[in-house]
Amino acid sequence: MGTATPKTILRLAAAQSKIFFRPSPHFLVAATARELGHWARRSAANEQDLAQKMEDGIDGLLGLVLAHCTITLGRIRELFSMRFSIMNPVTDIIDQCVGQQWLSTPNFWNGGVDDAYTISADPSETFFHLVIYGELFGPDFEPILSQNHDARRLRVETRLEFIKYCVPDFACQQNGYIDAQDTRLPDGTLDPRRDVKNTGPYRRNDDSGRPDQIYDNNIALTWVIKSSRWKAHWAVIRAQAAPDFDDNFDDGWWYDEDDGEDWRQRLWETVMVCQGLEGLGMIRPGIQDQWVDKIREWKDKVARLDREPHTTKVGRQGTLEYPFLLGDLRICASGYVAGT
Repeated sequence: MGTATPKTILRLAAAQSKIFFRPSPHFLVAATARELGHWARRSAANEQDLAQKMEDGIDGLLGLVLAHCTITLGRIRELFSMRFSIMNPVTDIIDQCVGQQWLSTPNFWNGGVDDAYTISADPSETFFHLVIYGELFGPDFEPILSQNHDARRLRVETRLEFIKYCVPDFACQQNGYIDAQDTRLPDGTLDPRRDVKNTGPYRRNDDSGRPDQIYDNNIALTWVIKSSRWKAHWAVIRAQAAPDFDDNFDDGWWYDEDDGEDWRQRLWETVMVCQGLEGLGMIRPGIQDQWVDKIREWKDKVARLDREPHTTKVGRQGTLEYPFLLGDLRICASGYVAGT
């Protein structure tokens, strides 16, 4: 292994991913997604390849990773260290938000939690969905915050492809056809940004004619982002850096163009949550202090913006020019609740 190239090491890791890099393929995709995102930004053709492969789900991303990314033994050692310092502890927090710990809360359906809902999710996969999104798209915050209009960023449409196929959910697959409001084009076809093909995680089973059962991945990630248990950890580290723009900020589950919420607070919070694997160290004691100066810098840059970045609407739902995870999730689950 001492003479193996980083590309060879990645291929060897992929061959053993179900043993040493679980969950597979999420772990290795997360480990290389930032490099993959940078590759996609080099050209429109590369980004189109990325979006196309996303239709095959996380497995499709792994194929692109093997073609265009590398990994070193040093990075693998860092990742295994972070399994104990970040991955396992943050996954435990997610379990308290949408997993078995959450469901086991006494009087769950009668006030035991403030967000009781029927959600079937794997907290480990939810963790990696958040990480991969941050690794792929998180670098696009810097051009927005620095007002660098020349830097190439990944498109909103690419982010939506990621959510639809790499964070698969029945809410994404079916409800765009059934109940999503105002998502039809003038010719009667479904807006391609909301359309979901019978491919990747939605490929129909030969025996049943239906896709295999999938977790409520979109809804689970939405629930985590909005969970009071999750948000409390981020409030602690923000307070160490600077006062909030809005102490009572609360984004709703669904888009409301006139919600009256402070857009600067929305952007600041979103920048923090969508920084990928190392970024989740912001909510880990013993690690988070090293992030305080960066968090303060982000707030200062947000404060210097004179308007909220542009909104992209799909039907009745909307997301933003920057990687707004909650907005992307909303669009891809539109129709899950009547009127959305």
